[in-house]
Amino acid sequence: MAEVSSKMTWLKRGGRVRPGDGKKEPSLASSMESLTQSQLNLAIMDMLNLGQNWNRCEEVCRGNPITDAGKRQQMVKMLAVVLIPVIVLTGMTANTFIVSLESYIVSSKISRILYFSIELGILLGNIQRERDMSALYVSNIELETKDLLLQRYPDTDIAIQNLSSWPTSANIVRDEFQTREKFLSYLNRHRYQLDSYNRTIKEELQFYSDSIEVFIQWLYEAIVETQSGSVWKSLVAYQEIIVASEFFGRERGLGVSFYAVGRFNTRDEYLLFVESQDIANITFQSSRLYSELAYDMYEAQLMRNANIIEPMQKMRNEIRSNRSSSSRGSVERAKWWFNNMTVYMNALRATQRQLATKIDQLLSESSNDDLRNVITICIVFGVILIICPLIVFAVYSLTSEIQTYSISIANRTKALNKEKKRTDTLLYQMLPKSVAERLKQNEVVDAEQFSESTIFFSDIVGFTQISSQSSPLQVVDMLNSLYLCFDQRIEMYDVYKVETIGDAYMVVSGVPRQNGRRHAAEIATMALDLLEHINRLEIPHLPGTKFRLRTGCHSGPVVAGVVGSKMPRYCLFGETVSIASKMESLGKANRIHISESTFELLDGLGGFVIEERKDNIKNDRDLLHAFKGTVRTYWLLRREGFQSEISDSSRSSTPESEGTLERNAGKTLLQRH
Repeated sequence: MAEVSSKMTWLKRGGRVRPGDGKKEPSLASSMESLTQSQLNLAIMDMLNLGQNWNRCEEVCRGNPITDAGKRQQMVKMLAVVLIPVIVLTGMTANTFIVSLESYIVSSKISRILYFSIELGILLGNIQRERDMSALYVSNIELETKDLLLQRYPDTDIAIQNLSSWPTSANIVRDEFQTREKFLSYLNRHRYQLDSYNRTIKEELQFYSDSIEVFIQWLYEAIVETQSGSVWKSLVAYQEIIVASEFFGRERGLGVSFYAVGRFNTRDEYLLFVESQDIANITFQSSRLYSELAYDMYEAQLMRNANIIEPMQKMRNEIRSNRSSSSRGSVERAKWWFNNMTVYMNALRATQRQLATKIDQLLSESSNDDLRNVITICIVFGVILIICPLIVFAVYSLTSEIQTYSISIANRTKALNKEKKRTDTLLYQMLPKSVAERLKQNEVVDAEQFSESTIFFSDIVGFTQISSQSSPLQVVDMLNSLYLCFDQRIEMYDVYKVETIGDAYMVVSGVPRQNGRRHAAEIATMALDLLEHINRLEIPHLPGTKFRLRTGCHSGPVVAGVVGSKMPRYCLFGETVSIASKMESLGKANRIHISESTFELLDGLGGFVIEERKDNIKNDRDLLHAFKGTVRTYWLLRREGFQSEISDSSRSSTPESEGTLERNAGKTLLQRH
């Protein structure tokens, strides 16, 4: 065996690998010794017949894993496939890390703003009290009211000094609000000039209200710039409570002036009170839309002093009516109003502080979540850095093994796909594509009834005589040339070739794909086309002798289904098939014989030239039975606008056609609308 095998070598001739005689040609092993590495790769590719004609894009994507150079290129591609997702994952991880870190920073910033807003709330409360006492003093200049005002000055100054930082904003352009010292100087100058200038209550309230609005505006901008995220509703409610507190403060200040004087001195003061009261109520109700919790907190705070709710409501109504129970002013009643309205405002400020605490808790939870996300992402990133080399090594090992089998799998897959296409092509020639697909999916194809269809039958006139004068091979060649012509022409129409038996040719339209009422026109146009081409087609082994075709068409319902399992066929059943066959057998050479049902469909569509048949066919027993005693059949002559027409010579080939020009009255010209 060893001696025999040593004499056998593998030789390549004509693109095929076969065993050869070692004496005539050198062995592959000996030839490899004299080849360079690149020549060796080409030899291996040539032996395995891998010289596919790929374009540049396919060559980059597929590569050649057989040669050493191809292995290295394929390895680089596989590693790139693995590393690109890793890099993308790393980028996504870094992006999530940045987002979580930014969210953590924003939460911390909002927390600082909330703490500062509490300090600012204390300052605003003191400024509001000073404003109310200043309004009381202006409305009733006495030592008692002056003493009440002087008691408020130190509280306001202390609140300003206790601010942890001074609010600044690019939108605040007034110089007196740029620093703490400038604002104190601005405020003290106003205090010293209070007795020098004869200010009205409205002017005094406006001075302090303008200052308060500057601080509130800064708080709005600070919260908006922080991009509050998930707690934005609570922050909006918080802002609304601050604004409501300010307008309640204005209501308190105007009420103090009302009771100190006993009335409003001007209509503007009265309107300002009504406006402040309405805005305060609306703003507070607006905060409830964003945070029901804030409203519940306020109600809980207010119920602790439930005994003042009813008296305060009466006093509000009294002020709103601008009719005091005492015609003269009363400092005591003004103080009582101030103190009880302060209870309302303290409840509102307590709600503000509780809501700030709640928001801070939510921010703390969010910050903790963000911090955990940051830590988790760091851990994941570390794991990625550790696993990445392991993945590269695993891919390297697996790719080496996969490349060993890649070429054989590719060739077998290619052969399998080629055979599958061949099988599908054969199957689609035997059965309609829709039916074949259902059979391929192991579905049961039940017989189906079609209410409308048109069937076409044809055969060769004198086929028996021609066959008797021809050899079997000549008959096969004759039918093949004829049906090749037919098969090419019917592809242009919405029809389905059912079968051919000998010289018989059967076509249907409207089955299995329904096409409304177009089936008659499709079959009629196809028949005219076939007849035109058959007139130019000669019998191959009988030069100068042309085919003569007899055709028949009938329209009606049919039942279609798949018959058989060994060689399944798609067959049609029903009286329509029998009548169509009868129409063909009773037809004439090179003429298209159609039934009355087909005529009616073509008549409705229009554009076809048809004449009624006038011979003894009406006495055919089968047709009399099928048409219930009344038989009318027709000849299809041509279609208007269709290039192919039945020539005069073809019509004159039968006795039936003689004298048709004189029988123009029997023709029906159908115009297409």
